[in-house]
Formats: sequence, C-alpha cells, structure tokens
Amino acid sequence: MQVGVDYFIEKLHAEHQTNRFSMGPDINLRPLKSFIQNNALDFQTNNVAVTYAAIVPPDPNNQQARKRVIAYVTLTCSEIDLDGAYPLEDCEAANRYKSISALKVARLATHSGYAGHNIGKTLMEFAIALAVHQIAQFVGCRFLVTDSKADSVGFYQNKLGFTLLDTEENRDREHPVMFLDLNKLDLNAPADAEGEPEGNAQEAELA
Repeated sequence: MQVGVDYFIEKLHAEHQTNRFSMGPDINLRPLKSFIQNNALDFQTNNVAVTYAAIVPPDPNNQQARKRVIAYVTLTCSEIDLDGAYPLEDCEAANRYKSISALKVARLATHSGYAGHNIGKTLMEFAIALAVHQIAQFVGCRFLVTDSKADSVGFYQNKLGFTLLDTEENRDREHPVMFLDLNKLDLNAPADAEGEPEGNAQEAELA
C-alpha cells in the first residue's frame, strides 16, 4: 500500500459508493465505469462474476459517509485453450484436453484519480492469492487468465509474470489471451516495488 492512499480490499456490496468512480476522459474506458456502477452487483448476486474492490474508509466524523470504491477486480470461472503452445510437463495426460481450468480476470480498473499507486497490482496479487490458496484447494484451477488490452500487456508480463499465449491467432487478437501458471509461482519471491502504469485498466469478456 502506498503512502497517502489508505484503502482495504473487500467483496463488493450494496453499501459501497460507486457513483463517483471515474475512468477519466478516455471513452474506451467508459464500459469499466459503467460496469462497476450498473452491473457488478447484479452479476455477483446471480453468480455470474464476483467483484473485489479497493475501498477508501469513510470519514468517521461523517455518519452519512459511505465506503468509496477506488479500484476493482472482477473474477469469473473460465478455461484456456492452450492450442499446444504451453504443454503441461508436470501433467502430460492433461495435454489431450482442448481446454484447461482457469480463473478469469474479467475486469480490472483503477479510478483515474488514484492511478500510479500500485492499487491495480495489489488487486491482481489478491486475485492470485485467492486462486492459489482458496479456489485451487477445492476445484481444479491451474491458470489465472485475462484478455489484455494491447497497452496492458507489458504490465501483466513484467509486473505479474503473465505469459502471452504464443499462437498466431492470439498474437493477432485485439485483446490477446494472457495466462499465469499457478503451479509455477514462487510464492516466496519478493514483491516488485513498481506498480501499474498511469491509467491502467482492463476489460475482458465474461466467459
């Protein structure tokens, strides 16, 4: 957590304030604002996707103040078609299957006023920990995946260790598939001190 930004992470719920969430003037990022304000709770209630939010604590001197969302990550069950580009050497029998189980990062967004404070990276690290220590302990979940915006590929590769699915079809996609092999994580590795680029945002298809 960065100095000057006091926040905590919790599952989204109705008392959270989302109407002040802003993605700035870029019209391409408006769906991320619209989702957290209009769809996230509905998706969560109906078991389509779950959203975890970075929350600014309310002013203790203002009884009407609400917990304010300054960033969020949305997760859903999914799968990844590796297309032979990443054979599982530790489980060769699984390579005969077209798709392998995964947890998908369907949305990742940081309020434009809080960009550059590592919040997006922290939310991703939270998602990784959730996948490894909780989800994968109860159901098959080998990968964390996302459909990355072109300008976010470097963030996922360099800051979080994701791999671009190396197929011609995927490389040509507007939002290429990236994945993190949860079995290959070094959970004792030191954290990268650098955070996400200014305005880091991510929108993937819920699938």
